[in-house]
Amino acid sequence: MPWMVKLGGSLGSLNVLGDWLKALRNIPVVIVPGGGIFADAVRSAQAQWHFDDRLAHRMAILAMRQYALMLSGIESNLTLASTETLLNNKAQDQRARCWLPDPDELQGPYVEASWRVTSDSLAVWLAQRLGAKDLLLVKSISLLERRKTADALIQDGIIDPAVPDFLENLTLNMWLSGPDDHDQLVEKLARPDRHFCRVER
Repeated sequence: MPWMVKLGGSLGSLNVLGDWLKALRNIPVVIVPGGGIFADAVRSAQAQWHFDDRLAHRMAILAMRQYALMLSGIESNLTLASTETLLNNKAQDQRARCWLPDPDELQGPYVEASWRVTSDSLAVWLAQRLGAKDLLLVKSISLLERRKTADALIQDGIIDPAVPDFLENLTLNMWLSGPDDHDQLVEKLARPDRHFCRVER
C-alpha cells in the first residue's frame, strides 16, 4: 500500500474537509480519521470527572470512529473498514477506504494509554501494520518549510510527542500538508517532495 492520509480533527471545522474527501475518494489510499470535537469532548469530560487515562484512551479511539462516521456522511462514496484485511482489499483499490479503529485492538504495551498518543501516532502504527510507504498528515495550518524535524514539530504542538517512538525502525516516509493542498492531489502525491513538508527523524 503506497499511501495513507490522516485527516486531522481540526479540519472538522473547516469547509475544506469536504474538498479533501472529494479529492481522495477515487484514490487508492487509506484515510485515518482524527478525533476532532469528539476527542475534545473526551478531554473535557476527563477534566471534570477525573477518570483514568486508560478509559480516556478508549473513549478517544471511539471519538476517532465517530469522526470516521462523519466523514462517510459527508462523502457517501467513502468505504469504512475496521480490519487490516478490509483496508487492504484489492477489489477496492480505486477507492479510498477510511479506518474505523477498534479500542480493543489498540490496547497493550505497544500503544500507550495516554494523551501522548493521539491519532497522529496511531496513523503511524497503522501504516506499519499495512506496510504503507508514505503517510500524509493533513493539518489545519500551513507549513512553509519543505523539511522539519519531528522534535521541532512536537515543540510547535503540530504532532503528538509519541510519534518518534512509533517511527523508530520504520522506513515510512512521513509528510505534512496544510488545509489547502487538496487541489491536483494525484500529482502532488506523485511528487510529495515538491509540495509537502517532509518529517525528518
